Amino acid sequence: MRPDHVFISYRRDDAAGYARAVYDALAQRFGAERVFIDVDDIDAGQRFGEVIVQALAASRVLLVLIGHRWRGERPSGGSRLDDETDLVRREVATGLSQGLQVIPLLLDGAAMPSEAQLPVELRPLAGRNALVLHNARYADDMKRLLSALEEALGEAPSSTTTPRRKILRWGLGAAASAGIVGVALWWATRGPALGGVLGVWEAEVTYGWSDARHVERFVFRGDAGGLNGSASFLGVPRGMVDLRIDRDELSFVTRSQESLGDRMSELVHRYRGRRVGEELRLVMQTEGGVSAHTPVVFTARKVPAAR
Repeated sequence: MRPDHVFISYRRDDAAGYARAVYDALAQRFGAERVFIDVDDIDAGQRFGEVIVQALAASRVLLVLIGHRWRGERPSGGSRLDDETDLVRREVATGLSQGLQVIPLLLDGAAMPSEAQLPVELRPLAGRNALVLHNARYADDMKRLLSALEEALGEAPSSTTTPRRKILRWGLGAAASAGIVGVALWWATRGPALGGVLGVWEAEVTYGWSDARHVERFVFRGDAGGLNGSASFLGVPRGMVDLRIDRDELSFVTRSQESLGDRMSELVHRYRGRRVGEELRLVMQTEGGVSAHTPVVFTARKVPAAR
C-alpha cells in the first residue's frame, strides 16, 4: 500500500494553535486517520521517536508549519534547530531524506529560512515552494492549502476547491444541472435561516487574565455541502467543530493547546449565542487545562464585504 498520509510538523511554542486548526481542516477533508499530529496520535507510554519514524514512513506529504519562532532562537545565541536531537529538526530531516513531498507553510508573515540559517541536512527545505497561511486571509489560504494537498495525494478536488472555470465548463451537463437545482433547493430551505449569520465577524474579546484583550475573527460559511468556519483564539484561527446554526441561534466548538513548562494540555472552547440585529452576542466557555475558566461574554459585529 502506497503512503497516503499527511504529517504535520510544528514547534509547540511557535504554532500549536495553527497546527490544531490545520489538523481539523485536513481531518475533515481527508479523514482523521490519514493526518498525523503528535498531540492526538502518540499514546501515553509510546516511544516518541519510534512513532514519528513510523508515521513519516506512512506519509506522502510533510507539512512544515513555520512561524516566527520556528527556529527556536535562544537568548544565549544559536537555536534549538542547531541541536541534532531537536524533534522538529529530526522530523524535517527524515521527511527530506525519505523523499516525501515537503511543503513549508509560512504563518502570519513568517519568512522562509535561508540555507545559511538551516543545518546542512535541512538546507533543501529552503528551495521548496512554500504556501502561506495568514489570519487575515485564513479561508482563502486554507482553500489553496487543501487544493495543493489534494494534488499531492492524487485526490479528486473537493467541491470547496474546484476552480470556477471547471464549474462553468460543466454547466451544460446534466450532472451540473442537477447540482444547480440541488443548491437552489438547499438555499431556498436553509438560506433564509443562515443568511444573517454567514460571513465574517469581529469582536474585541477580554479574557479572564490580566491585559488579555484580543480582536478575534469569526468566519461562517455554508452551502449545500454543509456548514464550516473558523474562530480565532488569541489571534490564531481555529477550525470550528460541530457548527450549528438554527435561525438566529448558533453554537460551535474549537480547540487549542495550553503549555505549562514542557507539559501541553488541550483546551476545548464551547461557544453559543444568537444574532440580534447586526450583532452576534456570544458566550465562550473553556474546558480543560491546568486552571479554572470563567465564561467570557462578548459581542461581534459583521465585517463589510469590501474588507
